[in-house]
Amino acid sequence: MRGCSVPKWTAKLPMPSAYFELIMREFGVTAEAEVALRDGTGIPADEPGGEITLGQQLRQIHNVGRMQPPGWALDLGSRLDPAAHGPLGFAAVSAPTLGDSLAIIERFAHVRSPYFYFESHRDGQRLRLQVNERLELGAEERLPLIETLMLSVQRLVESVLRRRTEEAGFDFAYAPPPYAERYADYFHGSVRFDAPHTLLAVPVQWLQLKCPMADPVMYETALRKLEAQQRRLEADDHVVARVEQLIEARRGSALSVDQVAARIHVSTRTLIRRLQRAGTTYHELLDTHRREQARALLGNPDFDIAEVSHQLGYGEPANFGRACRRWFGMAPSQYRKRLLGPE
Repeated sequence: MRGCSVPKWTAKLPMPSAYFELIMREFGVTAEAEVALRDGTGIPADEPGGEITLGQQLRQIHNVGRMQPPGWALDLGSRLDPAAHGPLGFAAVSAPTLGDSLAIIERFAHVRSPYFYFESHRDGQRLRLQVNERLELGAEERLPLIETLMLSVQRLVESVLRRRTEEAGFDFAYAPPPYAERYADYFHGSVRFDAPHTLLAVPVQWLQLKCPMADPVMYETALRKLEAQQRRLEADDHVVARVEQLIEARRGSALSVDQVAARIHVSTRTLIRRLQRAGTTYHELLDTHRREQARALLGNPDFDIAEVSHQLGYGEPANFGRACRRWFGMAPSQYRKRLLGPE
């Protein structure tokens, strides 16, 4: 995508179009703005739908960043009410307690926004709901996504508390942005930058609070919808995308097939079978990733060949040399000369 580099596997992961359409309504106020927001997404104005891909959403986020001043997502995120999140929001507000709400968010938030997943930890008298990012993005896309995510969770928690989350803590795993002073206007608890992880920390006593909109029928209905969406993400093509995510995230230190299976919560035999049904294997996906990375790194003269070999996870340079001959029909040094051309 022009000016916005995201991994190919993002085109395989579905997500609802609700966030895309919300951004269109918020910022596409003129015909020119609407065209600019859709640039490179492949989503025409006359074909609204219930589903897009993660890659298309990331492209739109990139487009907004070119049109709006930094920090644009703070205002947008603060106004995302639970209904904007579909069955996830309905399940969270109709759950019996706040603890159940946060458990729903941890379990299912990724089916709405597959660029991350949550995991929770108890630390003394605090529950920490930690954000684990599934891909590396530039600040132009990453910060708006995290800001809207954390403000959405704050809004859900406050719908149960029925007041501001002043005792909560918000940690962000990035340096203070140029507009950092504005965070205090939007996040109602303490804010810390340069933290090890992005997370929301809340007092554990909050977990027993009853949701004022608790509704067993709505809760079960929304839960069933979320479970169905999660099962869809377990389809063969989507399993391939999840494996590609893990491969890319490791950056050289490859996981074994058993470790990959454990990470996506299936047996090794099931993982192998699903990849076979999708027409591939784990080793083929790993090999393809290494080939594409080798092409990119060998085309960059700032990396010497030994460093490229190390970054791709080859303990012995000779093994990297053999791989290059298999991929490109020549040694790494020869392929680099072809890529870079005459000096």
